[in-house]
Amino acid sequence: MQMTKVGDNALDQLRDALRQAALPCDDVGEPGRQFYRFEADGKWVAFGGLEGAAPDMLLRSVVVSDARRGEGLGNAVLLALEQCAASQGALRLHLLTQGAAGFFSANGYERFDRQTAPAAISQTVQFKQLCPASASYLRKTLGV
Repeated sequence: MQMTKVGDNALDQLRDALRQAALPCDDVGEPGRQFYRFEADGKWVAFGGLEGAAPDMLLRSVVVSDARRGEGLGNAVLLALEQCAASQGALRLHLLTQGAAGFFSANGYERFDRQTAPAAISQTVQFKQLCPASASYLRKTLGV
């Protein structure tokens, strides 16, 4: 699987994938967001992103194509994004999820009360507007 940064030419494909997965996509083209396309055999198999800067970054929009679900790609994408964040100096990754808390918990993320999120995370559009209050807040300390 190959990981490449999503440029302006692939933003529509990213938005379509996120819409199909019922994930927020309104702000994907805004500054401070890094989205990655994961391909196999020349076709996209997953997308995922990061937002913000070290030491706390927000994990964004991990989605695997319907045709490739159940193959362990989600784990591989998550590991690649964690390594990418760590290489940028991130100590912790934070996320909000409506339906994938079990997946993230199985990968070392812990649930916390949303009110405990650091300001750099709680002030993001994702936290303030895009994700409903019912979304679970999880975080992971990297390198542990």
